[in-house]
Amino acid sequence: MLSFAGEMAMTTVEPTAFSTESQMLVLSLLGLLPVVPARLLLVGVTDASAAQFEALGYQVCGFSLHSVRGLAQWPTPTRGAIYQCDVPIPETDAASFDAAVVVGLSAEIHPLALWDQLAHWLKTDAIVALTASQLDTSRRIQHWFQYVESIGARCGFTAQNVTSPGDNVYLFRRTALPRWQLRHVRTRDFAEIATLFHEVFGHPLSRALWDWKYAKGHGNAVVAARNGALIAHYGGMYRDVMLCGHLDWVFQICDVMVHPQERGVMTRQGPFLLTAACSAEIYGPLGFGFPNARAMLVAAKMGLYSEVGQMAEVRWQPATPRARLRTRVAALARGNAAGQALVEPLWVAMAQDLRNGVVGVRDWAYLEHRYFSHPHNQYDVLAVTSRFTGKSLGVLVVRRLEASCELLDVIGPLASLPMLIDQARRLTALWGLPYLYCWITKNYLPPFLACAGKEEIINVTIPTSCWTNDPRAEVFKDKWWLMSGDTDFR
Repeated sequence: MLSFAGEMAMTTVEPTAFSTESQMLVLSLLGLLPVVPARLLLVGVTDASAAQFEALGYQVCGFSLHSVRGLAQWPTPTRGAIYQCDVPIPETDAASFDAAVVVGLSAEIHPLALWDQLAHWLKTDAIVALTASQLDTSRRIQHWFQYVESIGARCGFTAQNVTSPGDNVYLFRRTALPRWQLRHVRTRDFAEIATLFHEVFGHPLSRALWDWKYAKGHGNAVVAARNGALIAHYGGMYRDVMLCGHLDWVFQICDVMVHPQERGVMTRQGPFLLTAACSAEIYGPLGFGFPNARAMLVAAKMGLYSEVGQMAEVRWQPATPRARLRTRVAALARGNAAGQALVEPLWVAMAQDLRNGVVGVRDWAYLEHRYFSHPHNQYDVLAVTSRFTGKSLGVLVVRRLEASCELLDVIGPLASLPMLIDQARRLTALWGLPYLYCWITKNYLPPFLACAGKEEIINVTIPTSCWTNDPRAEVFKDKWWLMSGDTDFR
């Protein structure tokens, strides 16, 4: 048994009818916990162990690590579930517990959601005794427990140099309140996020647009507060991708915000780095985004991002508006079974052509969410087919703007690209717009230029997350197929 800094008293446990497993847990922790009748918050502890702590004179309150009502990351065919911790006790108990015991922490538990709950309920100088399973293994993040400790430190919990032989117990002490308080975003944060968004970007964020990005498992975020006011936000949407021919997912960075009065603190301990680092450690290691030049420079200097590609703009003059001899175009509509049957094989053919690269999934479900369900923007989703055979050649997604026509997306085999662009140029003429343009990653620029396009230089760099030093992130170098439809803001 160990005593902690002379402050934790030893307690003798008499044999009882409790199970050997519960006795071993209690015995391994008694030398680390404060003396009775301290208040213990028990997280993931069995009823038998909780009863034994109570029999020793502790005041205990416990809850489960896993809760169906508490999903921080929804499970999908590509992603596993990550559970958040919400302590179901009265708010009057905030900052009232002397210690917490967390048993069975694994990569299925959201580390920031856990730490921010512990920060809310524990007293200053309280102890956290934590046992972890699956150490240094995860379906996603390598060395995940290292990041559990890092996130805990940012939330004000300092690891203690105390070990419990053979029991896999890790001890932390809650120290002074950090300058910025980090927490896992919750739905109730929307009003503060919308206020920050308006202060940073100068225009409002609607609840409908926020839901489109983040609600129902579409995205997640880390926020930071100072003196109770939200001052930073680092968000991302989940994006399924074909990664060199294999289905995977990445975290697409969006809505990176720091309050104007806090922007001067662009250091390795500032709110931008703290929120970005937590996001990389929880939702990494695979990510991308479309930062402006200043944001990319700052993130690269901090070791958060490295460049893996650049975007280019391609412009075309309108083509003749007359009907085409070889192809025709027709609009697709939401919830249309025939449209779905048309799109799915086109996406399969496109994925096959790009099997040596990285491309976001462009199936019917993606089309419906990205374009048909967008709360504000209106898009034309169009199928191009052969006039003679009726064969589907591809799908165009275009948006009519005041002074141009934007080609946001194409779906289909790359051999169909000239016919798709020809129809897009034709529609540009029919709508009386002066030119057609698109964004495309430079590594896939040549086939667009081959369709009579002209390159325009734009200063948009594609980053990858390098914070966790995971070698898998390097696979993105000059591999992305990205268009403006892959952004969250076009």
